[in-house]
Amino acid sequence: MLKKVFYIAVAVLVLARLIDFVFYGGHAYDLVATVGFAVLFAGALLEERARAMNPPPVRLRRRANVIAACGIALVLGSFLLEWKVFG
Repeated sequence: MLKKVFYIAVAVLVLARLIDFVFYGGHAYDLVATVGFAVLFAGALLEERARAMNPPPVRLRRRANVIAACGIALVLGSFLLEWKVFG
């Protein structure tokens, strides 16, 4: 149940940031956030797929964790760009 809520929340965040980018200004941080949330979503799905296998392959779970970490880094970077921390 909680995983479904997480997937829906991330999908809504992807759509919201994409709409912000397309219709409200076209700022780079909105595009970076869209890509970051999408990569985070892909990492979460890959992690779920790795957990479903028996036994779970360590290589696939490690790859899912790296992908999710990259998504989190992109999202954090977009927020820092939005708040003008870098310049």
